[in-house]
Amino acid sequence: MTQPDYDDHVPNVTNYDRNAELAVLACCLMSVTARNEAKKHLVGGDFYHPAHEIIWDAMSHLDRSGGGVDPAGVLSHVQDVVAKQLLPTLLTYPVVADNVGEFSRIVRSWGTKRRLYAEGARVQQMALSPILDAETVAAKCATAFAQLRDSGITEDIQSVTLAELLDEADDEPDWLIPGLLERRDRLMLTGEEGLGKSYLLRQFAIMAAAGIDPFDPSKRITPIRCMVIDCENDKGKVRRKVRPVVQFAKRYGHPNGNADIVTLLCSPRIDITRDRDLARIHRELDATRPDLLVIGPLYRLTGRAIQTDDEAAPLLAALDTIRDRGIALLIEAHAGHAIGKGNVRDLRPRGSSALLGWPEFGYGMRAVASDYADLVPWRGDRDAREFPQRVKIASDRIRWIPVDADVLPQEWA
Repeated sequence: MTQPDYDDHVPNVTNYDRNAELAVLACCLMSVTARNEAKKHLVGGDFYHPAHEIIWDAMSHLDRSGGGVDPAGVLSHVQDVVAKQLLPTLLTYPVVADNVGEFSRIVRSWGTKRRLYAEGARVQQMALSPILDAETVAAKCATAFAQLRDSGITEDIQSVTLAELLDEADDEPDWLIPGLLERRDRLMLTGEEGLGKSYLLRQFAIMAAAGIDPFDPSKRITPIRCMVIDCENDKGKVRRKVRPVVQFAKRYGHPNGNADIVTLLCSPRIDITRDRDLARIHRELDATRPDLLVIGPLYRLTGRAIQTDDEAAPLLAALDTIRDRGIALLIEAHAGHAIGKGNVRDLRPRGSSALLGWPEFGYGMRAVASDYADLVPWRGDRDAREFPQRVKIASDRIRWIPVDADVLPQEWA
């Protein structure tokens, strides 16, 4: 039987640069420095010729496993006959390893163009669909093409063995507030109506921006940029509520309170499951670049009920597009009306059970005495954090403080 030949498998097309693909592989066989540079630009799917992608994947696997990346090692790892035939050509290919970045950008460019071409064909199909309105099609197109433009470059195969995982040093959490809030964390706060959920979350943001731990004002932290999207109150109401907290932050935190790194958007009910509304939020985030976002209440972020998992899924997916930007989310939600054991109101969020498993941290505020409220977890924390069990309305200077700080320190009196 005649063996397959590499030249027989060279596609007769003009939508890739064969020489650039060969040059990248030849450079990568020469040195680990060239491979590391190429990986900044490429993933396996950027190669058009199947044999080229196979060889790239083989070298990537050997790098991850600690094996030697040399012709013999690659040859023993590659099973594809056509790819095996290509290796001698790569060993003598006339190329300088220092130029791998330039060749990689050419290969990446062609890969992106092919994806754009394929996306264009999909756009044509959507544009002629009788069940999609023009705004939806335009939004989907804008999102798809923006993702192609902005897609990051990471190695396409990222799984590791358990042994490889354990050999790595433990990462230090990317703290926004040490011991309390990590980047990308999601906290959902429910509670009885009128108890002060919104106030507590706004205070959280203002103090964090001023460089004060929100639950321990004696601790200083690195100030973080914050944004509050309030879908329930107008600017006048928010202004009156936040002024005392900002004055406190100016006195005990950063000298000017860092009010200029806290941004506020008061908006009536929006529907972030709609592309137009979600795009508006992302434009605001592009302009302000917060580390922490306070948003809610949850029921005002969508135009539909959140009673079923199907109704909750688009809302949570939209919120996760915000979290994917490296932003921590603090979300206000309303508690259910059900009465549980001991004739006590259930503090779990009203609506779909999907809301229970989504955040890393879920707490409900329950009044226990005059000016006191417990923070009751309605789901197990995914990590150990220093949230207080009880808070107190302290004064007009700072509304909520941990119960173990029942009386403001003398210097704050």
